[in-house]
Amino acid sequence: MQAFHRSLAVVGLLLLVALFGGLLGRRKASQCLTFSAYITVAMVSGFLILGFPRAYTPQAFMVKQGIYDALLFGMAIELSVKVFGAFKGVADRVRVILSVAVVASTTIVFFLTPSEIPYSDLARYQPGITTAGIWCLAFVALLIVWYQIPVPAFTRSILLGYVPYLVVFVVCTDFIGRLGWGAIREINVANALAYDSVAGYWTYAAWRKD
Repeated sequence: MQAFHRSLAVVGLLLLVALFGGLLGRRKASQCLTFSAYITVAMVSGFLILGFPRAYTPQAFMVKQGIYDALLFGMAIELSVKVFGAFKGVADRVRVILSVAVVASTTIVFFLTPSEIPYSDLARYQPGITTAGIWCLAFVALLIVWYQIPVPAFTRSILLGYVPYLVVFVVCTDFIGRLGWGAIREINVANALAYDSVAGYWTYAAWRKD
């Protein structure tokens, strides 16, 4: 199982490299700078984890996850500004709705999450943090559909891929919290399969001509 998971990690890293090349080659990196930053961080983290597995301590994982969470919320804000910024009336409503969503999510996370989460307790708190980010991205996606806002194909692909993957991530993390850390290897395989699937979808979308 461990060898299979490592194989999935290698495949995921290769897909991220191809995705990064597509973002630069097709000049799509600027469509969402926080997404491009996320891919860069994920790619560098992948190289470090595979190259120096002993250095991938629980503390290193916590730092990486904190960066991912910050970029997740930043992604929702950046996409909303870029997508709705040109539509004055719509932008005002979106700004209010997304502001309420971000403030409410941040407030809930702030009050319900300890300032320093022990690694062993991460499975208790991470689903709530990620779910808050999912809601923010989902609001953006729903408002795009509701107002029929034209968006670039790759921007749409970011939302179509990221939100479903995050749902899988939340479910996997919740299972770890319920079943205990002894089940993490088997559950991580399911998460890795989902991640490779969305990375493959993003790579195809990045290299595709819009």
